[in-house]
Amino acid sequence: MLDLKGVMVTLEKLRDEKEPGEVVCTEGAKHTTYSYVLKGTEAFAFGITRSSRAKSIHFGYVPRQMGLKKAKYRDLHDCPMSKADFNELVESNLL
Repeated sequence: MLDLKGVMVTLEKLRDEKEPGEVVCTEGAKHTTYSYVLKGTEAFAFGITRSSRAKSIHFGYVPRQMGLKKAKYRDLHDCPMSKADFNELVESNLL
């Protein structure tokens, strides 16, 4: 869940175009930065290294960077939480 594949699954869920919010991917020299923009405001951003060991790294910092507790991140990853539910959380944190 907090490995590279799990993070990508979660980001893919946030790319659903039926709901507002956009995942922006910026390629850097050594890492890729992902950010989530909702209603013109950046809600979160985090970087993932593109090194050869990236697939074996534990990305425990990602839920914190997204403004979620690990249990809520798990809900987002495992599907009980929809993108609309995530947007509500983001909006309440942005206020």
